Amino acid sequence: MSHRPLHSLFIASIGNPGRYRDTRHSAGHLLLDAITPLLRTQLPPRYKTWYSPSLMNASGKKLVNELDAFKRINHPDTTASGLTLVILHDELEKPLGKVVVKRGGPENLSLRGHNGLKDVFKWLEKKKMYPHDPALSILRIGVGIGRPESRNPDDVAKYVLTPMEGKELDAIKRAAGFAMDVLVEEAGSGTGGEPRA
Repeated sequence: MSHRPLHSLFIASIGNPGRYRDTRHSAGHLLLDAITPLLRTQLPPRYKTWYSPSLMNASGKKLVNELDAFKRINHPDTTASGLTLVILHDELEKPLGKVVVKRGGPENLSLRGHNGLKDVFKWLEKKKMYPHDPALSILRIGVGIGRPESRNPDDVAKYVLTPMEGKELDAIKRAAGFAMDVLVEEAGSGTGGEPRA
């Protein structure tokens, strides 16, 4: 039985910094916090983690610059496969702690109005990294944060900018195990097949 080549993973979380670091909108950061101790024991060494230091809606430029630097060091041959950008983010409307896995960009599955993801893909396109670069694949891992009863934009904004605590943080920690299974599969399986959702 032949094995696919190992993938390098650039694992980036998008959210908000400062006093908004622990809010629902920063669930991607909290998920990366939870999986970081597991990465050292469960993944091959060819990975890098990165937290966006920018506001959610302006995550793209710095993320893509960091990804490009990682790629130039680890994958200078642009014709080779084997590099995956993993984006960890919040999923409004999905049940608390539910992990949602999607491969590719908006041409495959909608970004569902997520402004952080929109900004990332805008900069990937601007830098000709996606979908133009055959060496790069994209894996989006979202973690559910639920939703407020009201659909009023002000109420939604207040909801996503409220800190997570108690059972919400516990749900993120439980989600880390499933997210790790996806990352382990991706690191060892190449681009064949869809990850579990």
